Amino acid sequence: MERSDELRDLMLRFYSALSSGEISFIDQHFSTAAEVRGIGTDPTEWWSGRQLIDVWKEQIAALGGSMPITAGDLEAFVEGNVGWVADRPTLDVGDGNPVAIRFTAVFRREDGDWKLVQSHGSIGLPNESSFGALPT
Repeated sequence: MERSDELRDLMLRFYSALSSGEISFIDQHFSTAAEVRGIGTDPTEWWSGRQLIDVWKEQIAALGGSMPITAGDLEAFVEGNVGWVADRPTLDVGDGNPVAIRFTAVFRREDGDWKLVQSHGSIGLPNESSFGALPT
């Protein structure tokens, strides 16, 4: 595996498209395969196939037509026709308090273009918040 400037640039363009409300980017760079998966920050957010495209569009609309997001420590890697990114971007939901998130995505080449096939967003919480005090 090797670092990929191509996928890194694609992800930066994705952030730019989200920030400007350019939803055509989603149609162009998301796979419509039934095996596509998306996992959000809420326990109920688990999507498959074309549903993931619709959800991203709905979330952008719910935020007023754009989803301002700023890259953090974006890394991208590729091996053959599969690539993945990992980042710690900041999401501005419009309340003046940007949210630090963790985001990963997997892409594969379909007809010569990179298409997102899996994404996962989370909000990092200390282990004690989830599990309580662990025995030592």
